[in-house]
Amino acid sequence: MNALWFIPSFLLLALLALLIRRGVYKSFRCFFAYSLFAVAADLARFLVRKSPPAYYATYYVTEAGYELLGILVMYEVLRAALAGLARAWTVRLIFPAVVLASILLSLARVQTASAHFNRLTYYILAGEVATRSSQVIVFAGLVTLIPLLGLRWRQYAFGIATGFGLYSTVMLLTTTAFSDFGTRFKFLWGLTSLVAYSVTVIIWIWFFSAAQKPDTPILELLAPSPGDLKHYKDALRRMR
Repeated sequence: MNALWFIPSFLLLALLALLIRRGVYKSFRCFFAYSLFAVAADLARFLVRKSPPAYYATYYVTEAGYELLGILVMYEVLRAALAGLARAWTVRLIFPAVVLASILLSLARVQTASAHFNRLTYYILAGEVATRSSQVIVFAGLVTLIPLLGLRWRQYAFGIATGFGLYSTVMLLTTTAFSDFGTRFKFLWGLTSLVAYSVTVIIWIWFFSAAQKPDTPILELLAPSPGDLKHYKDALRRMR
């Protein structure tokens, strides 16, 4: 049974090899750093597993790292997915709006369970809920925008968002149950987390297994073609 807990680590190693092979670390540096950090975090937790004080300290530190990198990856995903609209000032407000909404949702949810945890655990849980909420919001937003902007679904940014979005949805539900029922739900929570994260990494591997086909920039879709420009010029000449 214990061997099952190493499945995500082996999958992450395969993902890292694929990211290096595709050269994705150049365009998605935060996601590459996240994947590398995840492997290192798993190894660090394994090495100190027999010492409860060291394990809990390592767990809290690595969880904080996961949360910080998780937020940075969402910024990276939005920047890549909305690159064609980067000049619009309203687009620049999307990420801050997502972070703010996530923090508010986190505070509203975790506040009800604050009595069950000490202060440090409370902040870790609040940060986790905020990070997961931002990932779900980004995923849902991109799913909505794909048909509107005429983009291809199998793009790296969408793959990253899909994996995080599905995993975060599952973890928000299970974390809620864990906070309500306490340690009685601990084993099932861990097992669900293991399965969900393994599926998430498999999703990432599938998306990165194929070379990314470039989308037509959104600005090009909105701009008139050379034939249209000629037609407009001819019309203007006739009006003179």
